[in-house]
Amino acid sequence: MRLRKPKLEDKEKLKDYVEEHHVNGEMSISASNGMSTMNYEEWLEKLKIDESGENKEWGISETYILEDNDKVIGMLNIRYTLSDEMAGIYGHIGYGVRPTERRKGYATYMLKEALIKCKERGMGEVILGCYEDNFGSNKTIINNNGVLYKKSKMKDKDSLYYKINL
Repeated sequence: MRLRKPKLEDKEKLKDYVEEHHVNGEMSISASNGMSTMNYEEWLEKLKIDESGENKEWGISETYILEDNDKVIGMLNIRYTLSDEMAGIYGHIGYGVRPTERRKGYATYMLKEALIKCKERGMGEVILGCYEDNFGSNKTIINNNGVLYKKSKMKDKDSLYYKINL
């Protein structure tokens, strides 16, 4: 199992990843940074722009794929320099796991790795949010020392927001 940045040759693996979400009725792909709505090559270019910090709205961010046995298991997006307002809406870290691979510890692994990367960048605290009915993500955040600090609505759904001190 390894966490790495996506490459051009991952196109078919990521297409399969997206298709599995869609087959399971999930049209929004967590942590994909818009991948399912863009041309793949343009998406890779967008990731480079995001890493450079040229995207002023989102600041510096990195997107990773979690791969195991040559299969994309999940995606991770870390937003290092979000404004306080944006962090309070979207959080510094987003992750997602393909439906057939959930409840196997992959999200916990990705979040732990993201927290290490955030600490290495000098961040003292991160904010994470998830829908209230996403019990797996709530548990993942709490198991990584997340402390609930607010509830609000996101896309007309009840959302919970947690802080994690690094």
